[in-house]
Amino acid sequence: MSRITNNMIISSFLSNFTRSQKNLNKYMEQLTTGERFSRISDEPINAVKAMKLETMLKFNDKYVENAEEGINWLNVTDKALDDVVKTLRKLRDSAVKAANGTMTPDDRLKIKQEVDQLKEHLIDVANSRYGNAYIFNGAKTRIQPYKNVDSTDPSAYVGEGGLSNEKLLRELGAGITIEVNVTGAEIGFGQIFADLQGFSNALENNDTDTLETMMGTIDKHIESVLGARAQVGSRQTRLELTVDRFTSQEIAYADILNKTKGTDIAETIMKLKNEENVYRIALATGARIIQPTLMDFLR
Repeated sequence: MSRITNNMIISSFLSNFTRSQKNLNKYMEQLTTGERFSRISDEPINAVKAMKLETMLKFNDKYVENAEEGINWLNVTDKALDDVVKTLRKLRDSAVKAANGTMTPDDRLKIKQEVDQLKEHLIDVANSRYGNAYIFNGAKTRIQPYKNVDSTDPSAYVGEGGLSNEKLLRELGAGITIEVNVTGAEIGFGQIFADLQGFSNALENNDTDTLETMMGTIDKHIESVLGARAQVGSRQTRLELTVDRFTSQEIAYADILNKTKGTDIAETIMKLKNEENVYRIALATGARIIQPTLMDFLR
């Protein structure tokens, strides 16, 4: 039978005492940080799971940011196109009045002044911006797409930097993108401006034959712009649904992450209280075990 020495008892006590201190520190750290573990070595399986969830949440945040930025871009585009449609309808009304056989040349000159102003307004709308970016110039977002000239040539309205038909894409997932812009060429701004200049010229020259065709010309432009608005609307809907989906996923992922990594406050407090009791008992026990020796008195 092996002999148990005083040193063995003290060594065992110190080992248990140290373990109790570590447990106290662990529970206090959990309550302070709100996390069950701070190192992978503490809980390897849950730590890896938590890192994957955190990565998924970061990607989710980025995709939501992309979608919301796309929605904002499309909102500005939709408002601009709504302005274009309203302006073209005013111009159609002017075309109806101008084609009336009772109109005098002076009456048509007054209508011409209105047409010129509305044409200039449409050029301003075609140069609309979201922040500092021109929304109708494809990838050339820093370059003004159109200029105001008096010409029946659509190409004459193109700005100095030229037009871009490139699509702007926003990433909504791994390999999933969506177009967020409509180009000026798709809407046909150049042709709209050229036709309105022809309208203005016809009013100035009292050209009734041309004036009679303007209603049909403007109607075609209205249909084209409405088609572009329909595309914008469908993309807005898709992006809004995407934001809703990612928001729901974020809540679910965050809940799983909390269950994987988060501290159960009530349970941890209970464990801490128990460990404090163990610690106090260990201190009291240690005071009895580690008694002064003869050498302590001789020093």
